[in-house]
Amino acid sequence: MKRTIRILALLLAAVLAASFCACQGANPSGTGSETKSGQPTSAPTAAPTKAPTQPASTRAPGEKPYSVKSLKEAAAGDVVVFGSYEMDGDAANGKEPIEWLVLDKSGDSLFVISLYAVASAVYSTSKDTNITWETSGVRAWLNGEFYDEAFTSDEKASVQTTSVPAEKNPRYEKISAGNPTEDKLFILNIQEAEQYFTNNASRSCSPSRAVQAGGGFTISVKPWYSDLSYCCMWWLRSPGMDATKVAYVDKGGSLNYNGNRIDYDNKTCIRPVMWLSVN
Repeated sequence: MKRTIRILALLLAAVLAASFCACQGANPSGTGSETKSGQPTSAPTAAPTKAPTQPASTRAPGEKPYSVKSLKEAAAGDVVVFGSYEMDGDAANGKEPIEWLVLDKSGDSLFVISLYAVASAVYSTSKDTNITWETSGVRAWLNGEFYDEAFTSDEKASVQTTSVPAEKNPRYEKISAGNPTEDKLFILNIQEAEQYFTNNASRSCSPSRAVQAGGGFTISVKPWYSDLSYCCMWWLRSPGMDATKVAYVDKGGSLNYNGNRIDYDNKTCIRPVMWLSVN
């Protein structure tokens, strides 16, 4: 009996050994499968994933292709953030930071202009047609309502009072530019718009999303406005071709010396400028 059990055990071991060898020969690497010729193939791989096509602009809506500098680090051409105002058109989420383009730096002071137009308005609602910067509604609004709403008490301490000259329109020198003023906030005149912007493209400006809701826009050429694909006309403080008109920058960034009527409601926008102390 013992002899029979031993023989059966040996036979079972031989069968298992033969089966193991057969498996190893069919797939020596332990992976993949065997072709009809007996050559092993590699393990099947997943089909390569096609890379997504990049859109014309890789920036997400609202993302800016420039870096915001601190007031102390900023130089001409940089963008800084100062104050807050309704910029995105959604009053429910509160005010947004205001971005400013630095036009000049002098010691511890920065001369800045809003990167986006912050409002659109007629130059003045007065029935008097002989309106200058000194008596304009835009000046009153900037140094009153806007100044109070856009800046905190601490921020107001950094906004300098500036002596604003009353320079005439170089093409219409017989038209009065009024008197010089002392302002916290003002807008550029023709001479300054020529000095601080080297060409029409650099002068082109888009309105904020809040202002956009009021209309008056076209396609923008500015790369940082790619998510706001429109630009606007914006007021200058220089008189136009007569006492009823004020110069402005058109949608393409050109200077319009002839000007618009002071009461012409064509959604011309406002880009405030100011000198800031940064120490």
